[in-house]
This record gives sequence, structure tokens and C-alpha cells, in this order.
Amino acid sequence: MTDRVRRRLVYKYTSIIAVMLLFFAVGGFAMCMYAVQKVIADTMYDAVSAEIREAADAGVNENTPLKEMSAISDVRSIYSYAYWFAGERLVFAEHPKDPSVDAICRQKIAEPFADNTLQDFSLEDNHGKRWHFYMLAGRDTSRRVVILVNVTPFKLLSLRYLYLLFGAVLLMLAVAWIGGNFLADRTIAPLVKTLENQKRFAADASHELRTPLAVLLSSLELLEMQYPKQPLLSGMKEEVLGMSALIGDLLELARMDNRQPVVRRETFDLNLLADWATAGVTGQRNVQVINVGGEAVPIRADKEMIRRLLLILLDNAVKYSPENSLVKVRVTKEDKVCRIEVEDRGIGIDAKDIPHIFERFYRADKTRSRQTAGTGLGLAIAMEIVERHGGGIEVISTPGEGSLFVVRLPNS
Repeated sequence: MTDRVRRRLVYKYTSIIAVMLLFFAVGGFAMCMYAVQKVIADTMYDAVSAEIREAADAGVNENTPLKEMSAISDVRSIYSYAYWFAGERLVFAEHPKDPSVDAICRQKIAEPFADNTLQDFSLEDNHGKRWHFYMLAGRDTSRRVVILVNVTPFKLLSLRYLYLLFGAVLLMLAVAWIGGNFLADRTIAPLVKTLENQKRFAADASHELRTPLAVLLSSLELLEMQYPKQPLLSGMKEEVLGMSALIGDLLELARMDNRQPVVRRETFDLNLLADWATAGVTGQRNVQVINVGGEAVPIRADKEMIRRLLLILLDNAVKYSPENSLVKVRVTKEDKVCRIEVEDRGIGIDAKDIPHIFERFYRADKTRSRQTAGTGLGLAIAMEIVERHGGGIEVISTPGEGSLFVVRLPNS
């Protein structure tokens, strides 16, 4: 149980730490990106206003002859280019030196787009290099200015930062995992100590109680021989037998908690073991138990543990089944997994109780605890056996219609 609690705490702490670190990392990266983009955008808006004033001061109009000048067209340098229009006519162009880049840029600015709205586009030159541009246009009464800024270096730098961020994320996850384990160990330490004390007490108390219970049971059997058919003696014997069963279950769980017994694997026919188990419990409370499996299902597992598992599931099904009903057992093989199904037509289990029925001393039907004479430890022992074999157990139940317990055990 402590291992499961520790795993949950580790996952929870790791998730919380990882989310916090990722939030700050991704948030910081996004803020840096936004800040750089805002600086570039503000600079472009200022540049457009300055270019419009410069064009007005120069008296640019539709009769102004076209003037062109090439500017640095290095894909690795952030550089701005300007295009002036008088009406629809281009009268000035400070354009990239690379003809292929300039041609595509002129095509882009010739396409209609809204003024004072930042646009972006990409292109590929004759050398196979990818360029990225921001584009912004502004106008006065008769003139229009378009500014292009080569932001390729910014994009490449952002891509490098993304790679670095990915590496940082992996490092953050490792740090979060280490931190989660550390916090889980610190959190669970008092619980482990308390549970160890409880396990030691349960084991010691169970050992101490077995002898007086055995003496008491022997005395009651002697009294029954002298005074047969005495209801008082029968009731006392039933209580002692119930307590003896509880003590036995507590001892078994104590051994499991102390990592005992060791799983001793051997190869046997699971279907034959199911036949033996059904024969041992059929007829109790006038409930018929049958094995509907047919072919042999070889499995390598601890035979004694699996026998105990089958008896627990069958005893549980019989206790909660009405008289003259039927309990079915089916054993099948699925790839590398052996499947055990125990199906009854009993009272069923509420959905809210299903997650808790494998907890120790949990009784879903508390009103019938005395009638069914259970200890609430059987299914906990069954879960321990299944987990020790690396398998899983599932419950499908509908109140008033019955329950289906499905056990999957790896066949290795």
C-alpha cells in the first residue's frame, strides 16, 4: 500500500513541479518573443511615419521619376526596405540587392492589404535560403509608403531558443522527478513508520490470539459432545470460528506486508485448479458453482496462492448470491495472459463502492455483515496475490443483477 501511495505522491509532486517550471519557462519565452516583436513593430510604425514625412518634404507626386537603390540583402541581418508610391505609381524603392528577393517583395506589396496593419510573409531565394519579412504600410492624402523588415535572424534565433527550451524542458522534468521523489519520501516517512507499527502489532496480536482461540474452540467442541444441540454452544463456536478466520487473514496479510511469502512459480493447469475450487464450494447456501471453461490453460504461477485467490473469489460470490442460484467460473487464455472470470447473480455492488472493495475491512453491504460472516479482508488478500503475480483485477457490477470479477495474470 505504501508503494502505491508513494507512487501517487511522486506523480502528483512531479506534475506540480513540472507544470510550474514549464509555466515559467514557456511564459518567459513567450514574453521575450512578444517584447522583441513589439520593439520591431513599434520601430516599423515610427519608420513608416518618418518615411511619409520624408516623402512629403521631398514633394513626391505622380510625376516624380522612379528612383531605385539596392540595399544590403543578407538573409542574416535585420534590415529595413522602403517603397514610396504616389497614387498607384512606384516612385522610390530601396529594395533588397538580390533580384529574386526583390521581385517577390514587389509582388507582395502590390497585392492589396490594409494600411497600418502589420503583415508577415516568407519567401525562398534562388540559393534555397528562406527569408521572413514583416510588412507595414501607411499613407497621407496622396502618398503611400510600404516598409519591409527582414526578420529572418529573429526567426532563426527563436528557433534556436525553441531547441534550447526543449532541452531545458527535459532537464526540468528530471529535476521535477528528483524533487517529487524527495518530497514524497519526506511526506510518507511518518506514514510508513505508523504502518510498520500497525503491521507489527497485527502480527504479534494475531500470533498471541491463535493459541487461546484454539483452546477455546477445543473446549467448545468437547462441550458440544457432552451437550449436543445446544444453540448457545453453536453460537459461541460460530463466533470463535469467525474470529479464527479473521486471525488467519490478518496473519496472511502480515506475512504479505513483510514481503512474505515468496512467489514460488510452477507450471500447472489453471482449468483443473478451477474445477477443484468449484467442487469445494458448490452446495454452500444451496448455490451451484460450475466451471464453464473447457480446454487446458497452462500457467506458470504460485499454485497455492492462485488456489487461495480462486477460493476467495468463489466464497465471495456464493456469500452474496441468493439461494438456488448459479455462480459461473470461466478460465481462458489471451495471448500471454490468463483470464479468470467469476460471475454471480447476487446483490451486486454500487458504483461508489467498487473503488474501495479491495481495501482492508471495507464492507460494501454493511447491513448484511453479520449475515455473510465476512471479515472484509478476503478481497484485500486477493488483490495482494494478483499484484504479486504482476496481474490486475477488474470488477463489473450492476446492483440487483450480480457481479463479474475478472482477473488477468501474466503467463510467465
